[in-house]
Amino acid sequence: MTRTVSYSIKKDTGSIINIIIEPVLTQSDHGTLSFTGVYTLYKDTDKKDKDLLDIQEIAPEIGESKPLLDDKNNPDFAGQLTLNTAGSEWIYTSGDKGVVLSVNEQKQIIAFIETDHQ
Repeated sequence: MTRTVSYSIKKDTGSIINIIIEPVLTQSDHGTLSFTGVYTLYKDTDKKDKDLLDIQEIAPEIGESKPLLDDKNNPDFAGQLTLNTAGSEWIYTSGDKGVVLSVNEQKQIIAFIETDHQ
């Protein structure tokens, strides 16, 4: 999956929450993008495709804007999932102040990535 999407998961409490799933990509010297195996996750307010600029305001070096917000201090930050190449194992790292996902909630996101967007 090479584009940012929003996906609804069922919380352990039974409520529904939308999560923005943003693949972390690197750019080669030749300009091609490669997937790193890492997805950054954020709490979302609605279900639709997201652009990075919808998540973070324009960087100060581009124009007038607010300073970049570090993920660890972002209350909507839901952590990062790092997948192995087979996708059957993952490591979840949560933020200090944001949303924390249970193992069951992580599994829902992994299933979405594996079945619909690889």
